[in-house]
Amino acid sequence: MSRLPSAPRLNLSHGVEAKAKAPAAAGELQARVMRALREVLEKTENVGDRFAEEARRIHYNEAPARNIRGVTTPEDARALVEEGIEVMPLPVPAALKEPLQ
Repeated sequence: MSRLPSAPRLNLSHGVEAKAKAPAAAGELQARVMRALREVLEKTENVGDRFAEEARRIHYNEAPARNIRGVTTPEDARALVEEGIEVMPLPVPAALKEPLQ
């Protein structure tokens, strides 16, 4: 018969305490992300589905330089990057797409 190591005492209160803190940390992270997204939305002009066209116009100095956001296809986004136009995908939750009261 061989003896195997055992854990005669498990400190489970530490694990419970860590789990209790996790939702608060996750909630804080979510709040920070939402604040950052709101700031981006406030500081950009929504050009909708004309995003690729407007980004090109700005890049080639055919339109005034400004921060824009909108919707485009993955193919158009890749084409913009290949042209040297910086784009960043930014998924916006539906809750932020409508005005908040």
